Amino acid sequence: MKTQALYAGILVAALGFTACDEDYTDWAAPQSNAQQDPSAALQLEIGAASTDAIDRETCADTVDLVSVVSMVQAPAGSSAILSTLTVNGSYTVPCTMQKGVARVAVAQLDSVVRLAYNSLQRTERTLSISATGTIVTPSGQALRAASNEVSATYLQVAPPATEQAYYILGDFCGWTAEAALPMQDLGNGVFQCEFSATKDSWFKILPQSGIVNGGVDWGAVLGSSVDGDTSTDTFVTWSGAQAFKVGEGDYRLTIDMVNWTYSLRTVSPELYMTGSAYKWGSTPEDWLPLVPVYDHKGEFWKIVYLTAGDEFKFAPQRGWGGDFGADQLTIVDHAGAALSGTGNVVVGQSGWYLLYVDASNKVLETYKPEVYLIGNTVGAWELKPENCLNVPEGKDGDFLSNPLSADGELRMCVHPKDDIDWWKMEFIILNGEIVYRGSGPDQERVNAGAGQVVSLNFTTGKGSVK
Repeated sequence: MKTQALYAGILVAALGFTACDEDYTDWAAPQSNAQQDPSAALQLEIGAASTDAIDRETCADTVDLVSVVSMVQAPAGSSAILSTLTVNGSYTVPCTMQKGVARVAVAQLDSVVRLAYNSLQRTERTLSISATGTIVTPSGQALRAASNEVSATYLQVAPPATEQAYYILGDFCGWTAEAALPMQDLGNGVFQCEFSATKDSWFKILPQSGIVNGGVDWGAVLGSSVDGDTSTDTFVTWSGAQAFKVGEGDYRLTIDMVNWTYSLRTVSPELYMTGSAYKWGSTPEDWLPLVPVYDHKGEFWKIVYLTAGDEFKFAPQRGWGGDFGADQLTIVDHAGAALSGTGNVVVGQSGWYLLYVDASNKVLETYKPEVYLIGNTVGAWELKPENCLNVPEGKDGDFLSNPLSADGELRMCVHPKDDIDWWKMEFIILNGEIVYRGSGPDQERVNAGAGQVVSLNFTTGKGSVK
């Protein structure tokens, strides 16, 4: 449901290749248009022009990739003209013919390999190559032709070695080594940081080796191949690095320095939901606020009742703008809600659900609406199924606990993800209202007594302990 555009500047090769700009997706992107029935085309038999690996570091600017071996069922004296080669069944690269051999610009082939594997890592890539073209008969008739597949091996240029630490230099933090913003090491060569920009800002990436005697070695700084690059997904370059650019907002930047990929996501402090059950946001009150997950910026949750046939979307404010639905979301349905849709998210199965939304990466997950009591009132500081509240049948019903086993502070939470501590999705009842911790500090404590029953109504937001 997501469309991602990755691009890098490439050199234009000679030998009659058409010039192309830095956005090479016109000729290299996965082919999505309906193709003609292959049975209507004559068949070309092709072979690999060489069994040697194509090494970007040592090869010429152009290489012979495939050769025409035969033209099946073509009239005697026919000739084959190939115009494009297809790589891994999805990506195309232009070619020219010389004496029955198809030649490609290595810079263009390299760009296709980047897209196909989303990586700049220097490792042997086995490419599956097929051809489309034209067979010209002696009478001058042009017949469409398709081919078998052959294999070729390709090696990209070796990037610099992955380092132990990376930093951000930029308008929002500073352009000195001392002011550089450190990135968190997530393991396996992946680094991440969050930052805020109050205006249009430029920034670059500083590897640890680029800090020399307390200063910045600008020759070691990393960035984009395009100055002022506003991409959300692209590659990091180490040669002639230019600055990335962002507008005002909060961001999460992730770099994979094994594959040299760059991913930038906006981080919204708020998220709202509206839809057919909420008058489609006709007033600000018709936007249902989701609860931030503590210490997980851009991630939210909410327990809601969904009715089959209902439709809904999300937005970062109580109003339209920046809204997103099924087209932008990756939906992971753990609870059987049978969500679908092409624009709005459409509900397939009625019931209570816990929605978990990663607004930065546009992921929507559904879970069972399990609400846990924890602590002294239930005699356990671990989450136990027997301490879950009972789920009501309909939208207006209350979630009810079993009678509390002891006096103590009332502690409640949801816990859909094992890697998120329970208190990061905690809430309490204050003055008859369900009050969520969200991204705020530790909450005020509320005491409850043995034998009392907790009642929560997630439709009205009311709660009680009686």
